[in-house]
Amino acid sequence: MQLSLGLILLLTLLGWWISTATAVGRKLGMTLVVLLLGFLVTNLSGWAPDAAAASWVSGPLTSLAIAQLLLAVQLQRLWPDARRLLLPFLAAVLCTLIAVLLGARWLAPVLGTDAPMLAGLYSATFTGGSLNFVSVARALQPPDSLLLLATAADHVVFVVWFLISLVLGRRRSQPQQNAAVDVEEPQLPRRWALLQSLLWGLAVLLLSQWLTPLLQRLVPGLPSIVVLTTVALLVAQLPGAASRRGCYGLGLLLIQPFFVVVGLNSPMAGLLGEGLWVLLFAAVVVALQAVVLLVLRRWRGWPLAETLVASQAAIGGPSTALALASSLGRADLALPAVAIGLLGYLLGTYLGLAAAGFIAG
Repeated sequence: MQLSLGLILLLTLLGWWISTATAVGRKLGMTLVVLLLGFLVTNLSGWAPDAAAASWVSGPLTSLAIAQLLLAVQLQRLWPDARRLLLPFLAAVLCTLIAVLLGARWLAPVLGTDAPMLAGLYSATFTGGSLNFVSVARALQPPDSLLLLATAADHVVFVVWFLISLVLGRRRSQPQQNAAVDVEEPQLPRRWALLQSLLWGLAVLLLSQWLTPLLQRLVPGLPSIVVLTTVALLVAQLPGAASRRGCYGLGLLLIQPFFVVVGLNSPMAGLLGEGLWVLLFAAVVVALQAVVLLVLRRWRGWPLAETLVASQAAIGGPSTALALASSLGRADLALPAVAIGLLGYLLGTYLGLAAAGFIAG
């Protein structure tokens, strides 16, 4: 376990260095860099992390990261930043849900009993990013083999659409040279802010762990992740927002080992074999969302860059939306990208669980 954790940490640190010290890394962003590193390591060497190490990263560490990220969601400040991307984003979410329901029905004969879980996972991740994928996966507890294939397919189609978005956006977008917004991903806060943020996150984690069994007596089967996300969002609205200023940056860094583990568990050989139908399901969802959103953009007259960034906020979350805005030279979209991506955090887990229940019913 120690060796696996050490290698995961090493890949995380390498991804952090690449994303901060190189031009290509800064354009891609840390999340995409660590994903690609893990993906390359496992597909070139065949190495996969120890199950206990992967479980610890995906469990306690990721729960703390989820709490930290959600502590940054201040609902009263979300609207002013997010409204310029709101309509394209909501359209992307609606397209995702429709595509998931259609895909689940269409592929039901080959997906069988896996269809509800895949519908939940892809509804969650393609309306708010991998944070919601993790949350719903922990709630639904799919078999490890299915989770591995679903994760790999998620990453493959995400990377393809991210690259297509870069090509489309760079053809039409003009860089905003005078924008006074730093578009780099949030960095680790200073020591005092780090301590404050960590204390807030630990407090939310402990409070949710204490509340979960109590609430499960009232609502049997209530997923613990729903309690965690709800508690974090409620706490985020309390006074003292200045003491939580570093939560987003800390949470973004704490969740990177999860993406390393995800990359390390994304073998292409299996995906192109037994996982072909899972890959097709994910591709159908993203392709339908992309095509319908681009058609709506022409009809409604939405700017192309704003539409692409809103789509990435739904499919990949705030960090990838931020990375796309940066890569397109649109610093003016940096804060709106993060804001609308945080709205995806708010919606994705609940939509994913609802979609899974609907398909299963």
